[in-house]
Amino acid sequence: MAIQVTRMFHTAVNVEGRREESREFYTGFLGLPEVPVDLPGLDPEAKDLPFFWLQKEAVQMHIIALPQKGAALDPAGGHVSWYVEDIGEAVDAIEARGLEMLSIGEGRGRIVWIADPAGNTLEFQQDPDC
Repeated sequence: MAIQVTRMFHTAVNVEGRREESREFYTGFLGLPEVPVDLPGLDPEAKDLPFFWLQKEAVQMHIIALPQKGAALDPAGGHVSWYVEDIGEAVDAIEARGLEMLSIGEGRGRIVWIADPAGNTLEFQQDPDC
């Protein structure tokens, strides 16, 4: 069983302790537009979040200013997020392979993280177009 990746959704970098400098760099210097944060159970209008999202064309960059945990699966650390054809089938494939997984949300809103064989964190979300 394989996960059916449809396209890249976002990449993320950690800027702990430098959120406002990073916001000015990415939005001011690089001119990348900021977009509302969209996470399950979070108010997208909140202004004091320890992270912000940027988007150019169809790909987002998440700027995260949270302490990194140093764990094998660390959503606050650098990672790449992929959209998948069916998040339920992706979870089934991950479980069938016996991989450790972190998860938030449920149904089509579920977000999961796994590590690749080298320990890099990968995130998967339901493609809203599928």
